[in-house]
Amino acid sequence: MKRIMIPAFFCAVILFLVTDIASGLEQGTILYHSSKNDSIYGRDAELTLPESVLQVAFREMKSGHVGLYIGSNRIIHAVMPAVEETESSNFILQKDLDEGCRYIGAKVPVNYDDPAAWSQERKEQLILLAKEQVGAKYDVQFRHQRGPYADGFTCVGLIEYLFEEVGYDITPSGYYKSGTGGITFTQIYNSESTFWLDWSGENTFSQTVEFSKFEHPLANILNVGLIHEGDRYMFFPYTQYLQTTTMDVDTDIIVSGGSDKDDGDDGGSCFIATAAYGSYLHPHVQVFRTLRDRYLLSSKPGRAFVAAYYRYSPPMAEFISRHDLLKTAVRVVVDAKRYKRNYGL
Repeated sequence: MKRIMIPAFFCAVILFLVTDIASGLEQGTILYHSSKNDSIYGRDAELTLPESVLQVAFREMKSGHVGLYIGSNRIIHAVMPAVEETESSNFILQKDLDEGCRYIGAKVPVNYDDPAAWSQERKEQLILLAKEQVGAKYDVQFRHQRGPYADGFTCVGLIEYLFEEVGYDITPSGYYKSGTGGITFTQIYNSESTFWLDWSGENTFSQTVEFSKFEHPLANILNVGLIHEGDRYMFFPYTQYLQTTTMDVDTDIIVSGGSDKDDGDDGGSCFIATAAYGSYLHPHVQVFRTLRDRYLLSSKPGRAFVAAYYRYSPPMAEFISRHDLLKTAVRVVVDAKRYKRNYGL
C-alpha cells in the first residue's frame, strides 16, 4: 500500500485534538485576572479608585478578580449577585476580554504538594466548603468582604475565608494605614460626587496584610468599606496575589472566553474539534477525548500539550472553521487514523 504523507500542519491539528480540554491543574488552585484595560489596583504605577457611582457602574473599579478552581473545568467565585459555580471559561467572560481584562496567573499554597501538610482529605474539605458558599450574596458595600455566608463575600474575601477555614492563612490579618509594608498616596477627586470641586483622599495599597485604608467622597454616604477604628478598609486581590504563602503553577485549563451561559457541558472549549466536526459531541471527538484522558494527561509532556492547546488553538480553529476544504481535510485525517486503529491497516 502506498504510504500517504500527512502535512505537518495536520499532524499539529491531531496533536491539538487529542489534548482537548482536560486538566492537570489541581483542585484548590487560585486564579487571578486584571480588570478593564489590563489594570489592577496595586500592581500598576497609577493607583486610583473610581471617582463616582457612575464609574463603578461602568466597572471602573480596577480591583481585578479571584476565583477557585474545583476540578473538572469548574470554578467557584464571588460575583454579582452571588457566589456561583460555573465553567472555568467563565472566569474571564468574552465581553471582559474585549474590554482588556487579562489573565494574571494561578497559585497554590507553597506546601500544596506535600501530602503531610495537604492531605487529599484536606483538599476535599476545601472544595466542599467552597461548594457550600454557592448562593451567598456578593458584599457589594464591602462591609464584611470575608463572609461568612450570611454576611456575604467579595471575590478575594471568599478565597481568604475558604483557606483560613481549613487552617491555611494566605494573607496575614491586619489594617495598613501608611508607612512600610505598602504604598500611600493622595488622590484628588473631582466629579459629580464632589460637585466638581477638588476633594483629596488618602488611599493606600497594602503589600503585607489584608486590608488597605481608603478615603472616598461617597464612602460615608453609601456606607462603603469595612470600618476599623474609624477608618474604612478594603481587601484588594493583588494584595493576596503578592503573598509568599503561595507559589505559581502552570495553567492548563481554559480560563477565558465564556459567555456566562453555564449549561453543564464544555462545548465551547474544544476549539479545533468543533471547527472540524461542527460539534464537540461528535463520536470521533469522544474518541480523542478518551485518548487524552488515558494517555496524555498521565505525563508531563502530555500536560504541556494541553497548555499549548489553550494558547494556540483558538486562532487555528477559527481559520479552519472558515474553510470547508480544511474542515474536510482534518476530518479525513482523523477518520483515517481511527480506521487504521480499528482494522489494523
